[in-house]
Amino acid sequence: MIRFLGKALFIVGIVVTTLSSTAQMLDNRQGTAFTDEPFFNENFIQQNGIKQIKGQFTYKKSGEIMKNTDYNYVYEFDQSGHLITTFETKKDDGTADTTWNKYVYADNNVLIKHKRGDGHGFTTTEYIYDQNNQIIEEIFFREFTDSLGESKKIILNKEKIEYQKNDQQLKRTIKNSYDLPYMNEFFYYNENGYLTEKVQRLIMTLSVVTKKYEYNDKGWISAIRTYHYGKDVPVEELHFVYDNHGNLMEKQIYRNGEWITEIQMIYNEKSKLLSYVLTRDVGTNFIMILGFKDYSFFSDSSENE
Repeated sequence: MIRFLGKALFIVGIVVTTLSSTAQMLDNRQGTAFTDEPFFNENFIQQNGIKQIKGQFTYKKSGEIMKNTDYNYVYEFDQSGHLITTFETKKDDGTADTTWNKYVYADNNVLIKHKRGDGHGFTTTEYIYDQNNQIIEEIFFREFTDSLGESKKIILNKEKIEYQKNDQQLKRTIKNSYDLPYMNEFFYYNENGYLTEKVQRLIMTLSVVTKKYEYNDKGWISAIRTYHYGKDVPVEELHFVYDNHGNLMEKQIYRNGEWITEIQMIYNEKSKLLSYVLTRDVGTNFIMILGFKDYSFFSDSSENE
């Protein structure tokens, strides 16, 4: 059952499963929850044998009743807890849109390929690591099937990365395909190891972008503010809210000081599995609800009742 109180949306009557765990299902240590980067807690997924999560979209426009749709979002995992595939069908501006993400990992669990599908093929980023598991090269290429049905791979670009470390600072220098440096990135950490600031400097244009990171009392990331050089107002702000156990409950997005998007997470009270993701466009009050009622597991003993 779903009910609205003012502009807030409340969902009750969540289906209870037999699965239980004390860990957080989502991993938001880098502030990447609900992006195309893997953001599930791999330990949680592995320990509980989660194989697939399938969600269905429901829409509600301001002043209208809620409408069920045939659009869905699917997350798939391997038995090590890695996110290996996401598949989304969603309606934007009256047109159907389908996107894929595929993730490939090495034996030491680092991500070595990220494939982004657009219906015509995949744009792939391949990551090469050094002995310290630092990315030292990124290769960008296009994968598609030609008119004869043959698989093709076209390399688009390569970039190399060099590192310099100090006590509480890391510098990354990114080189273009001509092996010339075009950007420096500086990562600043406090005495406890928390990332507090990231600065990107383009060498040729002197453009500077700064990200500032904030944390709550328990060390969970609470805000990321992005500034362009010379600007006092952040071009983007991400704010995060958690419950007492570290489960991510809200993500708020601001652009140029204006609140534009509100995302709320609702968990099953018993299992702590993610049950709903509510996304509201603040300007129009359009609400998109993604309900996760279809979980499948590697072990039959963990199936939903």
